[in-house]
Amino acid sequence: MQKVQQNRNQAEDDTFSILIASDCHLGYKEKDPIRGHDSLVTFEEVFEIAKEHQVDFVLLGGDLFHENKPSRATLHGCIEILRKYCLGDKPCQVEFLSDQSVNFWSSSFPVINYEDPNYNISTPVFTIHGNHDDPSGSKNLSAIDLLSSSGLVNYFGKTSSVDEISISPLLMQKGNSKLAIYGLGSVRDERLHRLFASERITMLKPKKDTDKWFNIMVLHQNRVKHGEKNYIPEEFLSEFLDLVIWGHEHESLITPEWNPKTNFFVCQPGSTVATSLTEGESKKKHVAVLKVLNKTFKIEEIPLKTVRPFYIDEICLQDTGISCDARNEQEIVSYVKEKIESMIVKAEAEHSGSARQPTEPLIRLRVEYSGGYSPFNALRFGQQFVGRVANPKDILHFYKKRIKKDITDDEQMQSIDDKELPMNILEQNVKIENIISDLLQDDSSYQMSFLSEKAIGDAVRIFVDKEENDIIEELVKHSLKKMQNLLKKNQGSTNMELGQQVEIYKETVFGKEDMQMAMESAQNRRQHYTGDEDNDDDFSDADDEVAKSSTSADTQSNGRGSRGRGRGRGQTRGRGNSRAPARGRAASNSGLKTFLKKPAIASLKSKKPEIINIDDDSDDAFNVGRSKKSRKG
Repeated sequence: MQKVQQNRNQAEDDTFSILIASDCHLGYKEKDPIRGHDSLVTFEEVFEIAKEHQVDFVLLGGDLFHENKPSRATLHGCIEILRKYCLGDKPCQVEFLSDQSVNFWSSSFPVINYEDPNYNISTPVFTIHGNHDDPSGSKNLSAIDLLSSSGLVNYFGKTSSVDEISISPLLMQKGNSKLAIYGLGSVRDERLHRLFASERITMLKPKKDTDKWFNIMVLHQNRVKHGEKNYIPEEFLSEFLDLVIWGHEHESLITPEWNPKTNFFVCQPGSTVATSLTEGESKKKHVAVLKVLNKTFKIEEIPLKTVRPFYIDEICLQDTGISCDARNEQEIVSYVKEKIESMIVKAEAEHSGSARQPTEPLIRLRVEYSGGYSPFNALRFGQQFVGRVANPKDILHFYKKRIKKDITDDEQMQSIDDKELPMNILEQNVKIENIISDLLQDDSSYQMSFLSEKAIGDAVRIFVDKEENDIIEELVKHSLKKMQNLLKKNQGSTNMELGQQVEIYKETVFGKEDMQMAMESAQNRRQHYTGDEDNDDDFSDADDEVAKSSTSADTQSNGRGSRGRGRGRGQTRGRGNSRAPARGRAASNSGLKTFLKKPAIASLKSKKPEIINIDDDSDDAFNVGRSKKSRKG
């Protein structure tokens, strides 16, 4: 009996305990008087769970903040929670082995916070950035950099190049268990897809005891296919991985799913707060406690009890038996009201009982009015539920079923001329910069003589995504100045020669450097407006999002926070209605009762991993050096 107890204690000493969460979206709807505190309340619950389970550290999968420039109130709330739950005298039992100057290269203090003598960290936090809180600006900074510099989080997975990416893992050891965590912050899906396809992503591997490391990868990308290259197939990831933590998708699919093609498990934590009124967001929200012992693992799913209840349903007016005659509008309204009432009753019955879980649920009823029916005033209808639901303004969404048809590229461009986008463009999530570039290049009435169509398209994207209001004007000024210098140098040339020079100049000169200069000019201009270089514009209290009328067209994407700030997106797997049946589940929804181990396979078709040498003979016991690339046998 004593020997059994000793073995059990030894196993505990060798087992990593990690809390897994993602997409906290701190600051979402912060100006909403009802929903303003939802994200921070649940964020605190996440750390209460971490403290209760005495985890070794917390691992976040991106989108810690909802905005690239969070408000002072959101930053203050985040820092309060991190200080309350992460600082303390409890020693961290995890030994950090890899070169910290490589893992945290972007920080002015490239040292893991719990080994910093200036801090007492009891529960370290490791995080990558997502698409909402990605670094930007002339110094490529985000709000996570502020938390990193203050010693509250360990920020990793930041890339220094857009042409080639090398991922160096965080190497840790606890007892006899060895853990390698690979992190990759959000990169535009099309670009990352291209880099994977061209084998310009390098995953470094420890050379010593290669087969004894448990390999985790954390990334924040589209998992669901939204276009030909607007997602990352799981098959792109290296097969030596054991577990992939997939951020960005908001539907909680936290039970590990085995992918037999790649020979690893995928865990999708989902978000901790609903940021769109879609079916995937209405599913139960979870975090997980991951236990890793040598090359085995298990996951305990933990439902969040402070998340605002969210119920979504759908009705078809043709199925109600009520005539579409306009005189029956009141009868239809009564029918819809009865349906809403039943959803509210369900929300009250299924309340978690937590005093901190909101009592006003999110309710969404999708009403199909095909067949001659007319929608009634949804805004006026919602007013009767003020004080009972959290979203009375967009409680209803009216829509008609559309008959899809194939549309040619010519028809797409014609619809752009007619100021109306066809449905299949919207469904394909076409990028605005591509539409602008195509329009400027293909329509002779819009073609520009001196400016680059691609540069203008990129400037529009930055204007939308990064809220750099002066970027387009500054790019035009910068471009015209360069063209003027070109014309002065070629004053003796003929018109034909000059035209050729201009075309060559347009295609070859305008690039990343020019866009960076325009960005700096736009930022300097913004600082000049305020008269203070250290103004609060980067972290201002942004105005509240204007609630959309439920009678307006609603995006039918099922799920997550979008690439553009604050819009929901995702289908099927990312908060979607259905999932592809290709992947089998590794365990039931109640959590894994036993440790999981990868099935043995005859051979692995891995990418070309680069080797990391751990030199035990050096003065530093954990000095990490890189050697040449070698293929995995």
